[in-house]
Amino acid sequence: MIKILDMRPQFMSFEFNCRTSDNVEMILEGTFFWEIVDLPAMLRFTGDAPGDVCAHARSCFIQLVSKSTLQTFMDSFNEIAKSAFANDDQFYSQRGIKIHTLEVTRYQCADSSTAIILEAIIQETTNRMNRLSCQESENEVALAKLRGQVEQERANSEVLAIQHEHQQATACAEGKAEAERCLTFLAAVGASEAAAKQRELGSPELSVVMWRELRRNEALATVATGSAHVYFTPQDAHLTIMSKES
Repeated sequence: MIKILDMRPQFMSFEFNCRTSDNVEMILEGTFFWEIVDLPAMLRFTGDAPGDVCAHARSCFIQLVSKSTLQTFMDSFNEIAKSAFANDDQFYSQRGIKIHTLEVTRYQCADSSTAIILEAIIQETTNRMNRLSCQESENEVALAKLRGQVEQERANSEVLAIQHEHQQATACAEGKAEAERCLTFLAAVGASEAAAKQRELGSPELSVVMWRELRRNEALATVATGSAHVYFTPQDAHLTIMSKES
C-alpha cells in the first residue's frame, strides 16, 4: 500500500536515437522538468508516469525530427523540443501530469564520420557568427563616426550661416553710414554759395566731382600707408611725352 507519494516537481533525463529527413542518425540527450498535478487521474490512467512521459516524448521527438533536415534541426532544436510536449498536452493532462520544460542538452551523430562533418559544420557556424559579430561592431563604429561627421558638418553650416548674417549686418551698417556721409556732404555742398554759383556757370555736378576726388585721395592715402605697389598709366597720371629736335 502506498502511504506517501512525492508530488514535488522533479527532473528526469533521457537519451534516444532518431533520424532526420536527410537520413542522418542522431543521438539526443535532454531533461524533463515535470510534476504530478492530479494524483487520482495519474493512478487511473497509468502505473508508470515517468515511463509514459519518456516514451511519449520519444515518439513525438522521432516524428518531429524525421520531418526536419539536419540543418533545420541544428537551427531550431529547442523549438522542436518545445513542440514535442506543447502540441500534445492532452496526453499529459489526462494522466494528471504537467511538463514544465523539455530541453535538449546534447546531440551528436551516431556515425563517427558524420560526427566529424557535423563538428566541422558547427565550428564553421560558430566562426561565421563570430565574424558577423565583429562586422556588426565595425559597422556600429563606422556609423557612429559618420553620425559624428554629420553633426560636425551641421554645426559648421550653422556657424557659417551666423557669420554670413553678421557680415550682412556689418555691411548694411557700413553702407548706411557711408550713405549718410555722402548725403550730408552733397547736401552741404549743394547749400553753399559756391556750389550755387557753379551751377549757374553750367556745372551742376560739381558736388559729385568733389566727392569722387575726395574719395580718390582717401584711397591713395590708404594705399600709400601700406606695402602695395601702385602703377599709373599715362592716362591716369595725365602725362604727355614730347620729343623736340634741336
